[in-house]
Amino acid sequence: FRYHNISYSACTWRDGHKTQGVPWCSLSVNENGDHVNSQGGRGSTWDFCSGDCYTSHLECSPVTPDCSNSSILQQCVESSVSTGDHVATWCVTMRDKKDGGEKTIHAKCAEDCVTHKAGATFLGSEEGFLGLCAHSGPECLMFAMASLILLIITLVTVFVLICCVRKKKGQDQEMRIRSASIQPGDRYRKSTVGVLDG
Repeated sequence: FRYHNISYSACTWRDGHKTQGVPWCSLSVNENGDHVNSQGGRGSTWDFCSGDCYTSHLECSPVTPDCSNSSILQQCVESSVSTGDHVATWCVTMRDKKDGGEKTIHAKCAEDCVTHKAGATFLGSEEGFLGLCAHSGPECLMFAMASLILLIITLVTVFVLICCVRKKKGQDQEMRIRSASIQPGDRYRKSTVGVLDG
């Protein structure tokens, strides 16, 4: 079926604010395959999708503060589970309710609204660093780098301690050799021989 000019071959999350956040599929289409909305509340032209239904993959990410529409919270991307191909993109927007309070709805994304993930640089790239923290934000890589630095400092400290211990053992061994080479009375005998010879 088609919905918002997008062709779907599986259940969709689009306009989930109307379905309590549950994926749905169309039960009625026109001659062009477009979903037909129920008129006047007479009958339902769509139904909720259960866990057994084939449903598209959904990934939502918060947008950057540079977005011109400050009411936009997230950008959502729907893709095919089987092929991974892009199906649709929309944004989650905060709107005021008529009776007070706020609600979220799905709306078209402004062109300048990009996600933190899409706008990420080296520290937030999808590839990550050396395969670490792939598909993660910059916080993961910063934590990994801090852990790596801590590990290096620990290894250097251990190496220095090992060198100091080995040096101390060598000095102790040298002292033992020197003390073992001097027999008791050697100095006395040498001094006595010197006096007698004189």
